[in-house]
Amino acid sequence: MSRVQDDVGEVGDFLDSGVFWVAGEFVSLIAIIIALFAMNLTLALLTLTVVPLLFLFIVLWQTTARRSFIKVRQALAPVNAALQENISGVRVIQSLSREDLNSQHFEKVNYNHFDANIQAARFSAVMMPGVELLLALSTVIIVFYGGTGVLSGTLLVGTLLAFILYMQNFFDPIRSLTMEYSQLQMAMASGARVFELLDVKPEMTGGKTKPGRINGDIKFEGVTFSYEPEVEVLHNIDLHIPQGKTVALVGPTGAGKSTIVSLIARFYDVDKGRILIDGYDLRHIDLDGYRRQLGLVLQAPFLFSGTVRDNILYGNLEATEDEIISASKTVGAHDFILRLEKGYDTEVQERGQNLSMGQRQLISFARALLADPAILLLDEATASVDSYSEHVLQEGLQHLLKGRTTVVIAHRLSTIRDADLIIVINHGRLVEQGQHEGLLRRGGLYARLYEMIYANVGVRTKPLSRTSHLTEL
Repeated sequence: MSRVQDDVGEVGDFLDSGVFWVAGEFVSLIAIIIALFAMNLTLALLTLTVVPLLFLFIVLWQTTARRSFIKVRQALAPVNAALQENISGVRVIQSLSREDLNSQHFEKVNYNHFDANIQAARFSAVMMPGVELLLALSTVIIVFYGGTGVLSGTLLVGTLLAFILYMQNFFDPIRSLTMEYSQLQMAMASGARVFELLDVKPEMTGGKTKPGRINGDIKFEGVTFSYEPEVEVLHNIDLHIPQGKTVALVGPTGAGKSTIVSLIARFYDVDKGRILIDGYDLRHIDLDGYRRQLGLVLQAPFLFSGTVRDNILYGNLEATEDEIISASKTVGAHDFILRLEKGYDTEVQERGQNLSMGQRQLISFARALLADPAILLLDEATASVDSYSEHVLQEGLQHLLKGRTTVVIAHRLSTIRDADLIIVINHGRLVEQGQHEGLLRRGGLYARLYEMIYANVGVRTKPLSRTSHLTEL
């Protein structure tokens, strides 16, 4: 964000005013040089003897000054990051009494930025005295040589005075260009950071196969994946998710469930093996066309600025008002939306703070339903919904999941038991798969995790209700 906002702004400010100013100063400088040579060739050449020294000074100055200017831009990023984190996480900071410690950390990064600016200011301040020193040297040379000519009668006093005045005018554009050169170096430091960002190649590129309407048949063939080199998260996964079926992914925290969902959404590419969608390698399918038929509902839903209606319409801008209301009713969101101050026209505050987590979740479900995806990915999507809302949502899910391939990461027992297939993941490996009753009879990891519920909530003599949590799953 620092590169996008601050560095781009620095380059923009220079291009907006500095470029035209520099062009005007160059024109003035060329005109004055022509006038100097027209008046006296020898004095003009003597005047220009300091120019090589000026260039040498600029080259030496630039090598150290540019590093200092880059350091300024780099030091600004931690300040913005610390400020954003402290504002966004203010409740956590207050709850843990971290105000003083976080203030000290912010003061440290802020002082680093201050110190970098002081160093850059010193380099900028050195430039002008250096130019003035060269101007004084040039004046001494002209006065000495010209004075000798006046005394010998080979040069008129008026010509000498006029030449000195022109020489002063000659250095005025150089002063201005020197000041602009400092700004140019700052802009170049910012430009280098901007182009460094622009030169980053996308990790994934879309394929050329146009998917058309996806059926939703998903196959993992020998899939191995790692976020960091040589640290595998998934190990040789072979998995088939038939089209139109609901599959629940269960397993301990860190087993790799969310990674599987991310790979299906193609947020990452596999290291080995391949993922097939309707028989096509996912890497060869047009990415935009594929993701338009993909629905993703996360545990922490994200709502955008705008109205509740805008957020529901986000995945399907052509939907009618009746379709919006129908989708909201299906997932159980319609009633609470009508109770809002302006109903569907209620403005959503930053990150949806004027709505509860459960309300945000229901809106995200309505958004997914209205988009009509062929593949639906639910990452603990019902974890933040209360028992009553879940009961309403479970009925709506029957409509939402019908005819769609659905992959669910679930902690609630009702969601898992209703799945067509349960996939048990542990340490990045597929260890079991089947249906609820069959996996319990098998007595493997799924059964052990299931039994932990009884250890946590006490021995039960009857099955858990629909709203019970299978926490460890």
